[in-house]
Amino acid sequence: YVDSLKTFGITELDEKQFDMLMEMAEKELPFEEKIRVLYSISRSMKFMKKNFHGISYDQIEQKCFATIQQEIFKASNVNQVKKYKIAENQVKVSLPVRVNWGGGWTDTPPYCNEKGGVVLNAAILLNGQEPIEVELRKLPEKHIEFASLDLDAHGVVTTAAEIQDCHNPYDSFALHKAALIACGIIPMEGEADLEKILDEMGGGFYMSTRVKGVPKGSGLGTSSILSGACVRALGKFLGTTWSDSDVYELVLNLEQIMSTGGGWQDQVGGVTPGIKFITTKPGIDQKIQVEHVELESETLQELEERFALIYTGQRRLARNLLRDVVGNYIGSRRESLEALAEMEKTAVLMKFELQCGNIDGFAELLNTHWELSKQLDKGSTNTCIDQIFVSIEDLIDGRFISGAGGGGFLQVIMKKGVTRQMLSRRLHEVFQDSGVDVWETRFI
Repeated sequence: YVDSLKTFGITELDEKQFDMLMEMAEKELPFEEKIRVLYSISRSMKFMKKNFHGISYDQIEQKCFATIQQEIFKASNVNQVKKYKIAENQVKVSLPVRVNWGGGWTDTPPYCNEKGGVVLNAAILLNGQEPIEVELRKLPEKHIEFASLDLDAHGVVTTAAEIQDCHNPYDSFALHKAALIACGIIPMEGEADLEKILDEMGGGFYMSTRVKGVPKGSGLGTSSILSGACVRALGKFLGTTWSDSDVYELVLNLEQIMSTGGGWQDQVGGVTPGIKFITTKPGIDQKIQVEHVELESETLQELEERFALIYTGQRRLARNLLRDVVGNYIGSRRESLEALAEMEKTAVLMKFELQCGNIDGFAELLNTHWELSKQLDKGSTNTCIDQIFVSIEDLIDGRFISGAGGGGFLQVIMKKGVTRQMLSRRLHEVFQDSGVDVWETRFI
């Protein structure tokens, strides 16, 4: 819309055009067009360095992304409060992390809603353990106690309003609160009596979360998997029969409540074990299909022997990463559209090569995906990552990032005959005590 104005010789958006376009976005346009109008207005305002009616470009951009979250939320049944009874006195849930191989970003709204998503990923133990932990304990007191153990944060809530205030990203218990809303224990808005709710449940409860031994910004999907562990623990605590599919949907809704956006591959990667080929069809209400990729024992053994996870010693610092990548898709950046389409195809081919027992072919496709990731987001790599890959060039056949890259962990497929010890020794020789090293992993 904004771009079309230039066809008529209008190079800059003025206040009258701004008002007209905003009114169209508010009243007339379907979802797909509305988000593109809003995004285009925000880009035009940013380029012109103009505000209209005291409204800045980033407020319009925020409205664009909020529209996506609201549309997904409306398609769910999240705000249907249910009556629960505490079924277990104590529940503890532990989950692994995940490594992403093919199709990352295609699971993210609105791409998956418009095109469908295709992802290949796998659950892994890190240093021999499942690092994600959530614990629930019944309490006689009619209140809820929260703990975020890795942040050393503890708190008590006595009103529903405290739980409904879950949109502050700096709140140590935002995830805990959003989980209670997503699971239908507390309404998202409106009056509610927490003491009465807990009385009907049979008591108050303690809810703690912890991520053990995983650095922040790891790229291993810890935030969404922690959300999945919260939902699964609440389900067991309350005696529900939620399937894995129910948990995926509840986590996707939970993240819309928190306004963090994000897609569905991380929670699927950690909640469900194994190597998984995950697909959805276009639609606001995403129906996630999970196919376990069964490998011959020889193939799995070779993959275990040749796969390695390398910590960069760095945390990715990119607050606006999601907005940048998703914004480029909404704004129809050619390189982004091409990369996302090719990522879907690459995920399909990766699955094929693994099922054929061709680890060399899989490694080559990782390299292809790595180039597509850099095409989608230049911040996927940096000097440190480039240096790590160059230093081990003769030891590896395939390379990739974990998550969005730019820090956290790297993934490699080593050449036949190369061991993790050899890889670790090389990294120590080059990077010494900088934190760059191979971590122990195992597929589960």
